[in-house]
Amino acid sequence: MQSLTVLFVAFSILTLLLVWAALRWARNARARTLILALFALMLPAAYAAPASLLGKAKPVTLEWLGNNVKEAQVLSATMVENEAIYVTLLWSEAPNLYRLPWSQRMAEQLQEAMREAQRNGTRPVMRLPFEKSWDDREPRFYALPQPKMPDKPYQHQGPGVEFQHPGQPT
Repeated sequence: MQSLTVLFVAFSILTLLLVWAALRWARNARARTLILALFALMLPAAYAAPASLLGKAKPVTLEWLGNNVKEAQVLSATMVENEAIYVTLLWSEAPNLYRLPWSQRMAEQLQEAMREAQRNGTRPVMRLPFEKSWDDREPRFYALPQPKMPDKPYQHQGPGVEFQHPGQPT
């Protein structure tokens, strides 16, 4: 929400500069009134439009800030056949909801990664989530491997014990 407010303030300042320039060159009083009225109507619309998008799935093609992300954890996924694949990805501090274009192959990869991650007790991961590539040789989704078990307590007490059969000569 903080970035939305910052973007709105920046947009408002730029628009105010445009209005100032337009008012300066407008000769007609009607034109000046119309410019001010349009500016007054535009501000609430400019704030309400992005605010209404909060919580809705963002197409991955519109992710510009995270286009260099190598991997993102898949927290949840919903597949709507022939429409889209909705995934909640965690690649920074907060999870984000994204909309991937429908692909049968990608949906199968995601389902398999989710099954394997559940068996391993881990989470599925999406490789290069925001890359615009046609290369589909490597799967985009995979499950993290099962975590390593903790080391057993080990106390080394010399060279070890050798078994000696009681009836055998040494």
